[in-house]
Amino acid sequence: MVTLYQSIQNKLYPFMKIEAQRQIADSFETYLNSEACSNLHTTLIHGDFGATNILWDPSTYTISGIIDFGGSSIGDPAYDFAGLLSSYGEAFFNRCLNLYPNGAEIAERVKFYRSTFALQEALHGVENDDIEALENGMKAYR
Repeated sequence: MVTLYQSIQNKLYPFMKIEAQRQIADSFETYLNSEACSNLHTTLIHGDFGATNILWDPSTYTISGIIDFGGSSIGDPAYDFAGLLSSYGEAFFNRCLNLYPNGAEIAERVKFYRSTFALQEALHGVENDDIEALENGMKAYR
């Protein structure tokens, strides 16, 4: 997250309103200085766990597969939950969180990670000359 924050400052701040820069700085600095961040219990995570990578069978309402493990690494499981929250909404997220051991403890981190997704899309746009990704990611920050 430190590297992501630095990249956002260096590559995206020039495209943002000053107030948006302040909000991002406050969000990242609050997270990075939090007790929860310093006491993370990392595990193997998917890294891109959302609707586009979870296959399901609509006739049986069951998951039939998980794909795209290219972003897998050792990390905070809250990151994968952020993908679920973004893809399926609050009600489904809460059902999953209630089944996860100590799920309530990761909820704050989940919401922080989710708040970075548009910025990550914009950063991808800058780094890969993808104007559409840049514009989509920056909508809330201009």
